This record gives sequence, C-alpha cells and structure tokens, in this order.
Amino acid sequence: MSAQSLSDDLSYVRELAEAGHRAPLLGGRFLAWWGGLVTLAYIGHFLITGGYFGLPLSALSWMWGVFIVAGFGGFKIMQLTFPQSKPGYASTGNRVSSFVWMGAGFTLFAFFAGVTLKSLLEGEASIGFVWSVPVVLGAYGLSQLTSGLIAQSRPLIIAGWVAIASVFAAVLAVGRNEIWLLGAVVAFLTVFLPGITLMRNEPSETV
Repeated sequence: MSAQSLSDDLSYVRELAEAGHRAPLLGGRFLAWWGGLVTLAYIGHFLITGGYFGLPLSALSWMWGVFIVAGFGGFKIMQLTFPQSKPGYASTGNRVSSFVWMGAGFTLFAFFAGVTLKSLLEGEASIGFVWSVPVVLGAYGLSQLTSGLIAQSRPLIIAGWVAIASVFAAVLAVGRNEIWLLGAVVAFLTVFLPGITLMRNEPSETV
C-alpha cells in the first residue's frame, strides 16, 4: 500500500467520522411528544389543585393515569414506526442522545416508583411528588445539555442550561401550587419546542 493510498484512506475515514458527528439528531418526535404531554399534565395538575374547575383531588389520579397510558402508548408506536433508514440514525450524536435519555427515563421511573410505594405504605401522598418537579427538570437539563454538546446542537445546549437553571426556581417553589405551572413552562420551552426544531431539521430523504 502506497503512502498516497494510505493518506486517501485516512482522509476518507475522517470525512465519514465528521459526517457522522454533524449528522442531525433524530429524536425530535420523542421530545415533542413527551414535552407536550408533560406540559399539559402539569397545567392540569395546577388547575385541579388550585380548584379552578371545582374538580376533586381524586381527579389527579385519573389525569396522571391517562398521562402514563397515552405517553408510553404513543412512545411505543413512534418507536415501532421510526424509519431507521434516515441518514445519521447510527451517528454518535444520536446514539449518545438515545442512551442518555434512556438513563434519564429509568432514573425518573425509579424515583416515581419509590415515591408511589412510600405513599401506599404511609396511606397518604408523599411530599416526594412535589419534589418530583425539580428532579424532572434536572433530568431534562442533563439529557438536553449532554445531547446538545455531543451533537453540537445549539438549541439543545440552550435548552439544557435553561432546564438546569430552572431547578433552582423549582426548589424555591416547592410547597406552592405555582410549581406545577413553572414545570409546564420549562417543559414546553426546553423539551417540546426543541423537539419541534429537531423534527424540522430532520432529513426528509433516505440514502
């Protein structure tokens, strides 16, 4: 193998790596889905606990039950119908984003499972449910910032920092009904809107 041939091969490999690094993130539909649902759920929680529609607090159980069924049902359908032939599907940015959100999802599942079990054992709703807002926003911030830095996505980097900064405000708002409204605004700005942005930037053709 000549030096020129080796140089050409190395250049080709470098171009492939750079192309993969610049590949657009493809998780926009998932961000938009969960971001939209969480926004609506937090607004609903704020309205119910604030007594705006005269609904009993038991309505919260129904609302969050619908959230769980609709959320995971829609998520599974999107997973099954996701076109894996899209350019950049196996890129480093998309793989890291997928892994970090998977970790965030399991972390939140463990948190809510523990809070739910604690509530059942004590016979009343645990204060952990209120503290869930800063926990959720922190998970959003970490996931968005990591995905954005790896893929060099400015919208996600900004969203990540905004979500992280909002944890401070959420902790201060613990014990106040407005914490749910704060969570809704942050979920909309840092998850739903970035998801829509990523969807608009997805390549429309396969290669």
